[in-house]
Amino acid sequence: MPLSSAQLPPFPYFDWPAAVQAGGKNQVVDAEFERGYIAIGQQLRPVEGRINVRSFYHSDAKLSELASLRNYENVITALGGVKLPAADPSSDAFIQANGGERYKIERTFLHLPDIRYNYSAYLIRRPDTNIWVSLGISDSRTLISVIQEKAMSQSVALISADDMARELGAKGRVALYINFDVDKATLRDDGMPVVAEIDKLLRAQPDLKLAIEGHTDNSGNAQHNKDLSRQRAEAVLARLAGGGIDKARLSAAGYGAEKPLADNGSEEGRAKNRRVELVKR
Repeated sequence: MPLSSAQLPPFPYFDWPAAVQAGGKNQVVDAEFERGYIAIGQQLRPVEGRINVRSFYHSDAKLSELASLRNYENVITALGGVKLPAADPSSDAFIQANGGERYKIERTFLHLPDIRYNYSAYLIRRPDTNIWVSLGISDSRTLISVIQEKAMSQSVALISADDMARELGAKGRVALYINFDVDKATLRDDGMPVVAEIDKLLRAQPDLKLAIEGHTDNSGNAQHNKDLSRQRAEAVLARLAGGGIDKARLSAAGYGAEKPLADNGSEEGRAKNRRVELVKR
């Protein structure tokens, strides 16, 4: 796809329709760094970066469904956006191709409005980043999602084996943030250093026994989250046992969203709740 050389306005690049007053401006997501999703063909693609998702009612904007679509198509194209292969996230084929959970795909991942909507996605390629834009337009409202790809600014240092030992000694448990593939129990490469520190802790204290507990936020299906949290705890256990730690010293369990550390009403709170805890046995 061609690179865009258009001069970009400030993020999130696209303004509200002029007629929409403050009370009609619904900010769904506005985060410096988060994972968003774009539907392309039959694929639900995760994208990490700066994200803004907003919606408004056509009655507030004094626009028809078609007028809203054409307005945003025009401004996206003017900034060098190229339309991506058509997707229908509401179709049974798309839902099944991406895990089978309709509510999670449509509402949690794509934030799509209402039952009937017209979905389209675009890519603006820049020399230093990619900008992904999607529109979900129903007969009553428009949702626009913008994700500017960027790396996370690291603000939390890696917790060491010594840190874990102190926390376990003082509180009997320690919360860890280990990276897994999206909606899977597969450890990512950047999650391995934390697991390596757990290994170091267990080797330094041969008598220490740990329960490994998985936890999630409350997004999506509760049973799926509980199963996923257990599978992630089991993945950590398997990695430690595969490295030579005696399995008899370890156990794994998953609690899903049953034991939150923070309020799930904010993204900051949900991020704190997506964790693995070590509990001294």
